[in-house]
Amino acid sequence: MSRSWSAGICAAAFFVVGAFPLYSVDAYGHLAQGRQIDELGGVPKVDLFSFWKPEPQPWSNYEWAYDLVTWLMYDAWGPNALIAAKCLLLAVLGHVLVLLGHRLAGGAEAAAQLTATVAIFFSPLARIRFTVRPQIIGLVFPALLLLGIATLFTEQASARRKRWVVAGLGLMQVVWVNFHGSHLLGLLVGLVFLAFSIRTTAFASMALLVVLQLAAMALTPFGLDIVTDAIAHVLRPEYRDVVIEWGPWSPAHPLYLLLGPVAAAVLVLFAMRPVTRSSQYGLAYGVLCVVLSLMAFRSIRFVAHQLLFTAPFVAAGLAQLEWLRGFRRLAPAAIGFSVIWAVLASPRLEPFVPIGFGEPRLGHAFAAADVINQHVREPRILAPIQDSWPLMFAVPEGRFLVDGRVPFYGPEFVRHVTNSFSDPPVFATLLERFDVNTVVVDHIRSGQAPAVEYLWRSPAWELGQVQDRHSLFVRVGSAPSMTPLEVVGPGFRVGRLLDSDVSETDIEREMKRIGNHANAKAIQGWLEGLRLLRPLAREGAHAGLRRYATPTERDMARSAYDSLSAAAEVYPGFTTIELYRAMAAMAACDLPKAREALGRAQYSGETRETSLVALELALRAPNGAGRLEAKARLDRLLAHPQAGRDSWVAAIARDLDARCD
Repeated sequence: MSRSWSAGICAAAFFVVGAFPLYSVDAYGHLAQGRQIDELGGVPKVDLFSFWKPEPQPWSNYEWAYDLVTWLMYDAWGPNALIAAKCLLLAVLGHVLVLLGHRLAGGAEAAAQLTATVAIFFSPLARIRFTVRPQIIGLVFPALLLLGIATLFTEQASARRKRWVVAGLGLMQVVWVNFHGSHLLGLLVGLVFLAFSIRTTAFASMALLVVLQLAAMALTPFGLDIVTDAIAHVLRPEYRDVVIEWGPWSPAHPLYLLLGPVAAAVLVLFAMRPVTRSSQYGLAYGVLCVVLSLMAFRSIRFVAHQLLFTAPFVAAGLAQLEWLRGFRRLAPAAIGFSVIWAVLASPRLEPFVPIGFGEPRLGHAFAAADVINQHVREPRILAPIQDSWPLMFAVPEGRFLVDGRVPFYGPEFVRHVTNSFSDPPVFATLLERFDVNTVVVDHIRSGQAPAVEYLWRSPAWELGQVQDRHSLFVRVGSAPSMTPLEVVGPGFRVGRLLDSDVSETDIEREMKRIGNHANAKAIQGWLEGLRLLRPLAREGAHAGLRRYATPTERDMARSAYDSLSAAAEVYPGFTTIELYRAMAAMAACDLPKAREALGRAQYSGETRETSLVALELALRAPNGAGRLEAKARLDRLLAHPQAGRDSWVAAIARDLDARCD
């Protein structure tokens, strides 16, 4: 298999691995910023998105060019154009990596095939950085830079050719500086290779290249501010505590994001001697691999850089082993194995997105955005930073207390706002201090549950929309045309759905209001399940469900179980959903299903509700030791002064003979 075939296959594999739908929250923030530049006809020097300060604050958007280009593409041709452009860039990356491996190995026959094999094998682990974000520039441009520098270190290259390469790389650096903060990595690469070019014919060219790289840093709408801002957020350790991808690996991350870099670092050490002794370029590249490994262990955002850029170095080292000289015969099988692995593994690793195109808009608060756009006057929005990016895109007239631009706000303010969601007094103070009139919360995250509870109980706020992950609250008086949700609760809370004084018409009206949005599949299953359980509810949501009395009621309970199971498919193990699945199955006397669902509900810990459902489930079973033990426990509860007054305990006692024979 020739070098060109290896490079082509690697390019195609990278294209496929990078082909997945537009989903990244960051992508929407960059599109919103690009749209703003387009509408203003220039790059703003102050922030126009936020209201965290009384007056607009200076802001250097060091990704302004990327934002504008991607917005223009999205606006003209849609999301698939962005995905296709990203995949083409990744194809270039795959192709260049193979060329680098061939160059590092001094043209060794097996180097290209080995590079393709290793790079394709590592690509699913690096896929977490293959999103429609400016970080893609930070992967492709370093590869082009390294390839250009390889020419500068080639003694056979003419002086004229080297001048053209230096000019091209200098121009690329200008583009890089205006597209993404990773241009600092480009300067680092230049300095490393400059140091190892001393006493070689490449020194003059490398010195000129570094001068051009330094000069390029000033060629931005913000002058050198764009550089100082980038340096600040790279060096300040506080940012690594606020943005998870800026920190080192932790047990919260997938294990392969640790094992992959460790394996790559070990392979680099193995390849160090055979590659570095062949040329100064190889020696400089080896040092760069060590630096990238240290960066990957310091911050997981550099894991992709380390895995991909060490692949040519590792392959070059392997290619010079005597027993691998005949690898060319095995190359088709090895590369084929890597391709199959990459295609099969990619959807199963972060970001856990299937191969394909499109813009599903799943998991984002777009339904809430529709309500804000229709009803809220001058929205002043507070949302978690991961949700603010899509809202910034979907609510053009909205202003935000905080969003994903962490360096702009500073880690202290971002941390303060983020932590407020779990501290109601601080949260309430924040809402009043900044005159927030719109709040979007992620009701799935346990850390935001206190904020959800505060807003739901506060008479100053109305529930405006509910979808699978998000609930929208609007300050009373801020959306006069909006009819608030009064029966449905935020998230997977029962609300008033089981109350006897609520009519079916009221429930159906609010379910229709929530709609069949793509992000409402689980919540609609939840609402339909509870609606079907209403005839079986004892004292609303306070005393559980009774056993069915007629075949019709049993069918209703089973239908409710099916609807709740649809919600559980979206959020498996979510306590409230699983609890009501268990109760629905128990009401239908489908006891094995009830036990399975209850086990899932208890996974996060025991609560009053799970304890009482477990008790009632044991009592519903036919006679046996378990039922006798449950009856003894019920007697103890009835004798307890506080538990004895619990309406659910009393209902269980009344229905003691309602067994499932």
